[in-house]
Amino acid sequence: MKVEGKIMRILLDLGDRPLTVIGPPGSGKTTMITALGLMRHKLVGSAVSYVTQKSSDAVGIIIKPSIPWACIRDNLFLILDSYEELSTRPGITILTSTAYRYKTYNSYIKYLGYLAKNPRNTHAAWLLERIMLLRNIIIEPSNNNENKGITTIIQSRDIRGVYLATALILNSMCHQGNNNVLILDDVTILPIRDDALLRIIRMTRGLTNVWMVLHSIGKLNIEDLNTPTIITSHSGPAKSLSRFKEILSQIKPGEALYMGINEQLKIKIHEIKELRNKLLNEITQ
Repeated sequence: MKVEGKIMRILLDLGDRPLTVIGPPGSGKTTMITALGLMRHKLVGSAVSYVTQKSSDAVGIIIKPSIPWACIRDNLFLILDSYEELSTRPGITILTSTAYRYKTYNSYIKYLGYLAKNPRNTHAAWLLERIMLLRNIIIEPSNNNENKGITTIIQSRDIRGVYLATALILNSMCHQGNNNVLILDDVTILPIRDDALLRIIRMTRGLTNVWMVLHSIGKLNIEDLNTPTIITSHSGPAKSLSRFKEILSQIKPGEALYMGINEQLKIKIHEIKELRNKLLNEITQ
Protein backbone atom coordinates (compact mmCIF):
# COMPACT_ATOMS: atom_id res chain seq x y z
CA MET A 1 0.00 0.00 0.00
CA LYS A 2 1.27 3.47 -0.88
CA VAL A 3 2.04 5.91 1.92
CA GLU A 4 -0.92 8.14 0.90
CA GLY A 5 -3.26 5.21 1.47
CA LYS A 6 -1.76 4.50 4.90
CA ILE A 7 -2.09 8.14 5.93
CA MET A 8 -5.73 8.21 4.85
CA ARG A 9 -6.41 5.02 6.80
CA ILE A 10 -4.88 6.62 9.90
CA LEU A 11 -7.03 9.74 9.46
CA LEU A 12 -10.12 7.59 9.02
CA ASP A 13 -9.21 5.59 12.11
CA LEU A 14 -8.64 8.77 14.10
CA GLY A 15 -11.95 10.46 13.36
CA ASP A 16 -12.15 13.29 15.89
CA ARG A 17 -9.91 11.66 18.48
CA PRO A 18 -6.62 13.04 19.76
CA LEU A 19 -3.36 11.62 18.42
CA THR A 20 -0.03 11.10 20.18
CA VAL A 21 3.32 10.67 18.41
CA ILE A 22 6.24 9.57 20.60
CA GLY A 23 9.90 8.93 19.88
CA PRO A 24 13.43 10.27 20.40
CA PRO A 25 14.73 13.48 18.81
CA GLY A 26 15.28 13.27 15.07
CA SER A 27 13.09 10.21 14.53
CA GLY A 28 10.55 11.95 12.29
CA LYS A 29 7.79 12.88 14.77
CA THR A 30 7.32 16.41 13.46
CA THR A 31 7.40 15.22 9.85
CA MET A 32 4.83 12.55 10.62
CA ILE A 33 2.34 14.73 12.45
CA THR A 34 2.55 17.70 10.06
CA ALA A 35 2.12 15.38 7.07
CA LEU A 36 -1.06 14.05 8.67
CA GLY A 37 -2.31 17.60 9.26
CA LEU A 38 -1.52 18.66 5.69
CA MET A 39 -3.29 15.60 4.30
CA ARG A 40 -6.37 16.28 6.41
CA HIS A 41 -6.37 19.88 5.21
CA LYS A 42 -6.21 18.66 1.62
CA LEU A 43 -8.97 16.08 2.03
CA VAL A 44 -11.57 17.90 4.14
CA GLY A 45 -10.35 21.49 4.37
CA SER A 46 -9.51 21.40 8.08
CA ALA A 47 -7.78 24.45 9.52
CA VAL A 48 -4.41 23.42 10.99
CA SER A 49 -2.71 25.33 13.81
CA TYR A 50 0.83 24.05 14.37
CA VAL A 51 2.55 25.08 17.62
CA THR A 52 6.33 24.76 17.84
CA GLN A 53 9.41 26.38 19.37
CA LYS A 54 11.36 26.51 16.10
CA SER A 55 10.50 28.94 13.34
CA SER A 56 12.44 26.69 10.92
CA ASP A 57 9.69 24.06 11.31
CA ALA A 58 6.90 26.46 10.32
CA VAL A 59 4.15 25.27 7.98
CA GLY A 60 1.99 28.03 6.56
CA ILE A 61 2.25 31.59 7.83
CA ILE A 62 3.45 32.45 11.36
CA ILE A 63 0.71 34.14 13.38
CA LYS A 64 -0.06 35.33 16.90
CA PRO A 65 -2.86 33.22 18.42
CA SER A 66 -6.19 34.82 19.30
CA ILE A 67 -8.26 33.27 22.09
CA PRO A 68 -11.60 34.71 23.25
CA TRP A 69 -11.63 36.04 26.80
CA ALA A 70 -14.76 34.01 27.58
CA CYS A 71 -12.82 30.77 27.11
CA ILE A 72 -9.85 32.04 29.13
CA ARG A 73 -11.90 33.34 32.06
CA ASP A 74 -13.97 30.14 32.35
CA ASN A 75 -10.78 28.04 32.48
CA LEU A 76 -8.37 30.46 34.14
CA PHE A 77 -7.62 28.13 37.05
CA LEU A 78 -6.58 25.31 34.71
CA ILE A 79 -4.25 27.59 32.74
CA LEU A 80 -2.47 28.95 35.80
CA ASP A 81 -2.46 25.56 37.55
CA SER A 82 -0.59 24.00 34.62
CA TYR A 83 2.58 25.74 35.83
CA GLU A 84 2.06 26.12 39.58
CA GLU A 85 -0.16 24.02 41.85
CA LEU A 86 -2.83 26.48 42.92
CA SER A 87 -4.55 24.12 45.35
CA THR A 88 -1.91 25.16 47.88
CA ARG A 89 -3.01 28.80 47.45
CA PRO A 90 -6.73 28.94 48.29
CA GLY A 91 -6.72 32.76 48.21
CA ILE A 92 -5.69 32.73 44.54
CA THR A 93 -8.18 29.98 43.75
CA ILE A 94 -10.99 32.19 45.04
CA LEU A 95 -9.78 35.13 42.94
CA THR A 96 -9.60 33.05 39.74
CA SER A 97 -13.14 31.78 40.34
CA THR A 98 -14.43 35.38 40.17
CA ALA A 99 -13.05 35.92 36.64
CA TYR A 100 -16.27 34.67 34.98
CA ARG A 101 -18.10 37.76 36.30
CA TYR A 102 -16.05 40.09 34.12
CA LYS A 103 -17.06 40.47 30.48
CA THR A 104 -13.66 41.74 29.32
CA TYR A 105 -10.04 41.01 30.13
CA ASN A 106 -9.35 44.69 30.89
CA SER A 107 -12.17 44.89 33.43
CA TYR A 108 -10.74 41.91 35.31
CA ILE A 109 -7.26 43.44 35.20
CA LYS A 110 -8.64 46.67 36.69
CA TYR A 111 -10.33 44.66 39.45
CA LEU A 112 -7.10 42.86 40.34
CA GLY A 113 -5.15 46.12 40.16
CA TYR A 114 -7.57 47.72 42.63
CA LEU A 115 -7.12 44.80 45.06
CA ALA A 116 -3.34 44.79 44.62
CA LYS A 117 -3.12 48.39 45.86
CA ASN A 118 -3.46 46.94 49.34
CA PRO A 119 0.09 45.73 50.21
CA ARG A 120 -1.39 42.90 52.26
CA ASN A 121 -3.26 41.43 49.30
CA THR A 122 -0.37 39.36 47.98
CA HIS A 123 -2.72 36.98 46.17
CA ALA A 124 -4.07 39.74 43.93
CA ALA A 125 -0.55 41.01 43.19
CA TRP A 126 0.62 37.50 42.28
CA LEU A 127 -2.38 36.82 40.08
CA LEU A 128 -2.13 40.19 38.35
CA GLU A 129 1.49 39.51 37.42
CA ARG A 130 0.68 36.04 36.07
CA ILE A 131 -2.43 36.92 34.08
CA MET A 132 -0.60 39.79 32.38
CA LEU A 133 1.40 37.07 30.59
CA LEU A 134 -1.80 36.23 28.70
CA ARG A 135 -2.41 39.78 27.44
CA ASN A 136 -1.14 39.33 23.87
CA ILE A 137 -3.27 36.26 23.10
CA ILE A 138 -6.66 37.40 24.43
CA ILE A 139 -9.32 38.97 22.20
CA GLU A 140 -12.46 40.68 23.42
CA PRO A 141 -15.99 39.36 22.70
CA SER A 142 -16.63 41.64 19.71
CA ASN A 143 -13.42 40.65 17.93
CA ASN A 144 -14.10 37.65 15.67
CA ASN A 145 -10.59 36.79 14.51
CA GLU A 146 -10.60 33.08 13.69
CA ASN A 147 -7.56 31.64 11.94
CA LYS A 148 -8.15 29.67 8.77
CA GLY A 149 -5.97 27.49 6.58
CA ILE A 150 -2.54 26.36 7.79
CA THR A 151 -0.72 28.47 10.36
CA THR A 152 2.21 28.18 12.76
CA ILE A 153 2.38 29.59 16.29
CA ILE A 154 5.81 30.04 17.87
CA GLN A 155 5.85 29.45 21.62
CA SER A 156 8.57 30.08 24.19
CA ARG A 157 9.97 27.48 26.59
CA ASP A 158 9.08 29.41 29.74
CA ILE A 159 5.96 30.06 31.84
CA ARG A 160 4.41 32.00 28.97
CA GLY A 161 4.79 28.93 26.75
CA VAL A 162 3.04 26.74 29.33
CA TYR A 163 0.11 29.15 29.54
CA LEU A 164 -0.10 29.44 25.76
CA ALA A 165 -0.11 25.68 25.16
CA THR A 166 -2.75 25.12 27.85
CA ALA A 167 -4.90 28.00 26.63
CA LEU A 168 -4.77 26.70 23.05
CA ILE A 169 -5.93 23.25 24.17
CA LEU A 170 -8.79 24.76 26.15
CA ASN A 171 -9.70 27.04 23.26
CA SER A 172 -9.84 24.02 20.99
CA MET A 173 -12.25 22.42 23.45
CA CYS A 174 -14.33 25.62 23.61
CA HIS A 175 -14.68 25.47 19.80
CA GLN A 176 -14.69 21.72 19.27
CA GLY A 177 -17.52 22.01 16.75
CA ASN A 178 -15.18 23.76 14.33
CA ASN A 179 -13.36 21.79 11.67
CA ASN A 180 -9.79 22.34 12.87
CA VAL A 181 -6.73 20.55 14.18
CA LEU A 182 -4.36 21.82 16.87
CA ILE A 183 -0.87 20.28 16.71
CA LEU A 184 1.42 20.74 19.73
CA ASP A 185 5.02 19.87 18.88
CA ASP A 186 6.71 18.42 21.99
CA VAL A 187 4.96 20.02 24.95
CA THR A 188 7.27 18.01 27.22
CA ILE A 189 10.00 20.64 26.74
CA LEU A 190 7.82 23.12 28.64
CA PRO A 191 8.05 23.51 32.44
CA ILE A 192 4.50 22.17 32.76
CA ARG A 193 3.65 20.13 35.84
CA ASP A 194 3.49 16.39 35.11
CA ASP A 195 0.10 15.85 36.75
CA ALA A 196 -1.27 18.92 34.96
CA LEU A 197 -0.09 17.54 31.61
CA LEU A 198 -1.80 14.21 32.27
CA ARG A 199 -4.99 15.98 33.37
CA ILE A 200 -5.07 18.11 30.24
CA ILE A 201 -4.48 15.11 27.97
CA ARG A 202 -7.30 13.22 29.66
CA MET A 203 -9.59 16.23 29.25
CA THR A 204 -8.99 16.28 25.52
CA ARG A 205 -9.54 12.54 25.11
CA GLY A 206 -12.34 12.01 22.64
CA LEU A 207 -13.42 15.65 22.73
CA THR A 208 -11.35 17.48 20.17
CA ASN A 209 -8.54 17.23 17.63
CA VAL A 210 -5.44 17.97 19.69
CA TRP A 211 -2.40 16.15 18.30
CA MET A 212 0.73 16.00 20.45
CA VAL A 213 4.38 15.23 19.78
CA LEU A 214 6.27 13.76 22.74
CA HIS A 215 9.91 12.79 23.15
CA SER A 216 10.36 9.12 24.06
CA ILE A 217 7.76 7.47 26.25
CA GLY A 218 9.04 9.26 29.35
CA LYS A 219 6.64 9.36 32.28
CA LEU A 220 3.55 8.99 30.13
CA ASN A 221 2.24 5.47 29.65
CA ILE A 222 0.33 4.53 26.53
CA GLU A 223 -2.45 3.11 28.73
CA ASP A 224 -2.75 6.48 30.47
CA LEU A 225 -3.01 8.32 27.17
CA ASN A 226 -5.56 5.91 25.71
CA THR A 227 -5.30 7.57 22.28
CA PRO A 228 -4.24 6.39 18.84
CA THR A 229 -0.44 6.51 18.92
CA ILE A 230 2.45 6.55 16.44
CA ILE A 231 5.73 5.33 17.90
CA THR A 232 8.79 6.25 15.85
CA SER A 233 12.08 4.36 16.03
CA HIS A 234 13.53 4.19 19.53
CA SER A 235 17.09 3.92 20.82
CA GLY A 236 18.45 0.74 22.39
CA PRO A 237 18.09 1.93 26.03
CA ALA A 238 14.48 2.96 25.44
CA LYS A 239 13.65 -0.47 24.02
CA SER A 240 15.31 -2.37 26.86
CA LEU A 241 13.94 -0.24 29.72
CA SER A 242 10.39 0.23 28.50
CA ARG A 243 7.63 -2.17 29.47
CA PHE A 244 6.58 -1.85 25.84
CA LYS A 245 9.85 -3.35 24.60
CA GLU A 246 7.98 -6.10 22.72
CA ILE A 247 6.16 -3.44 20.69
CA LEU A 248 9.23 -1.25 20.33
CA SER A 249 11.30 -4.18 19.09
CA GLN A 250 9.06 -4.30 16.01
CA ILE A 251 10.25 -0.86 14.93
CA LYS A 252 13.39 -0.70 12.83
CA PRO A 253 15.41 2.48 12.20
CA GLY A 254 13.56 4.69 9.72
CA GLU A 255 10.17 3.21 10.57
CA ALA A 256 7.10 4.26 12.55
CA LEU A 257 4.41 2.01 13.99
CA TYR A 258 0.85 3.32 14.21
CA MET A 259 -1.17 1.82 17.07
CA GLY A 260 -4.72 2.80 16.16
CA ILE A 261 -8.20 1.91 17.31
CA ASN A 262 -8.76 -0.63 14.56
CA GLU A 263 -5.33 -1.58 13.26
CA GLN A 264 -1.55 -1.25 13.30
CA LEU A 265 0.43 0.09 10.37
CA LYS A 266 4.14 0.21 9.59
CA ILE A 267 5.26 3.40 7.82
CA LYS A 268 8.62 4.38 6.31
CA ILE A 269 9.82 7.77 7.56
CA HIS A 270 11.48 8.71 4.24
CA GLU A 271 8.17 8.15 2.45
CA ILE A 272 6.46 10.49 4.89
CA LYS A 273 9.09 13.16 4.19
CA GLU A 274 8.41 12.91 0.47
CA LEU A 275 4.65 13.12 1.02
CA ARG A 276 5.01 16.13 3.34
CA ASN A 277 7.12 18.01 0.79
CA LYS A 278 4.62 17.17 -1.94
CA LEU A 279 1.69 18.45 0.14
CA LEU A 280 3.56 21.65 1.06
CA ASN A 281 4.31 22.33 -2.60
CA GLU A 282 0.64 21.87 -3.52
CA ILE A 283 -0.46 24.31 -0.82
CA THR A 284 2.03 27.03 -1.73
CA GLN A 285 1.29 26.88 -5.46
